[in-house]
Amino acid sequence: MTKTPTIPTTDAGKRALLQHLNSQLTIYATILEISAADLAQVKVGFDWFDYCLKLEDAAQNYTDGIHAFKRVLRDGPKSTVVNIPAPLVITTAPTSVPYGDVIGFIGALIVRIKKHKNYTEAIGKALHIIAPQSPGPDHATLQPELTVTFKGGHPILHWQHNGTDALELEADYGTGTFSLLTIKMSPSFEDTTPLPPFDTVALWKYRGIYRLHDEQVGQWSKVLDVSVKGN
Repeated sequence: MTKTPTIPTTDAGKRALLQHLNSQLTIYATILEISAADLAQVKVGFDWFDYCLKLEDAAQNYTDGIHAFKRVLRDGPKSTVVNIPAPLVITTAPTSVPYGDVIGFIGALIVRIKKHKNYTEAIGKALHIIAPQSPGPDHATLQPELTVTFKGGHPILHWQHNGTDALELEADYGTGTFSLLTIKMSPSFEDTTPLPPFDTVALWKYRGIYRLHDEQVGQWSKVLDVSVKGN
């Protein structure tokens, strides 16, 4: 099954992909049966998209210069040297005829390439049309972050899974020593330990560490201090 092509989300990334395809597709044109018309359309798309982004940059720089000029004229200080903005310089436009939906064309072309009988993963990597694989989480640095809400005066602890199996949770109810409270697969736990006597306050402390394949992974969380009051 052909995967959906990965198109960069930023304009700079789209330009980089267009530029790369424009320079590299000719190498694989024969083996992938990419027509001269397709290659020409890739070039036109890159030329005009690149031109458009250069226009945007030039216009933004010119606008920034005007705003700086205006601020000095309006607000000073008096001793500041007033520099007139440099004229707007427009880069020369391509001589080809532009067309709409350049990225749509590129996306469809990539799908076609990936469906071709001669396509290989090596070609996909060479053309930058294989999505980079996200590295898995570094289990050595995983550290849960505990938060708390309350129900009837009892703490309810919350955390995120972060791709682990469970959380090992410990508590210190004022003894100065942490002891095992629970191991939970769901990302919350209501502590139903009896509250202190009426109208008195106690400090309960909690910490947790992730578990994966029945073993602790990562680092203990920061200790969460929770004030509870008898009711």
